[in-house]
Amino acid sequence: MGKNVYITPPATLGRETMRPGDNQLVDLTSLPCAHRSLMREESRIKAEIHAFEDFLDRLNEDPPQPYRTDGGTKPTTLQTQTPTTTASLDAVQTAYQETVLAVDHWEEAYGKETTGESIANEFGPDVAAGLAGGVETWTSLLWNQLRAETTDSIETRRRCHQTVVAERQRIESLSDSLAVSGDELARIERADYPFDDRSDRLSAIQHQLEWLAEEEQEHLRQYERSKTDLLSTQCMQI
Repeated sequence: MGKNVYITPPATLGRETMRPGDNQLVDLTSLPCAHRSLMREESRIKAEIHAFEDFLDRLNEDPPQPYRTDGGTKPTTLQTQTPTTTASLDAVQTAYQETVLAVDHWEEAYGKETTGESIANEFGPDVAAGLAGGVETWTSLLWNQLRAETTDSIETRRRCHQTVVAERQRIESLSDSLAVSGDELARIERADYPFDDRSDRLSAIQHQLEWLAEEEQEHLRQYERSKTDLLSTQCMQI
């Protein structure tokens, strides 16, 4: 199933190094704001990856113990001193709360959810129902399914992180190109060039900007056709 990875749409997205005032031409665009948003998304996705990795580590410490009809079980190891399967299930939910739900932006990005609701949205209703079913459903099969879904959450976010990094780098390259044209315009305004050269230089800048605009339009057309980049259903929860 698709994972609940929140990615800001590209229309609202841009370079921590792109400080206001660095280049007037760049500052007239939405690129600095886009770069800041992309940097924030990178940081958020990395935080989620680390949280799910920590949850998986804690999950691996506590495989389910054989359930006995007399209510007994072997001791558990997931940070609980109560040697019961019920305690083991509680420890799984506690681990989820202390790792995934503890991510600073989680509620802002995904809304206010109970632990069970978040698990259902992230891993699917079957896993959530299994965890809510008590000792009878806490089996090796469910444990392995939960581990597989957690691994899938990690891999999905890694792919999304690569997509956001690529978009940030594209924004930076576009900003650098605009900055070159902006610097050239500033030199023309300062009359750094002979009068006879200014018209040719302005024409060259115009052609460069038109080319950059066409490149950007082509990028957006490809995005609309593919629908697999930042707004992929694998990478975003609306």
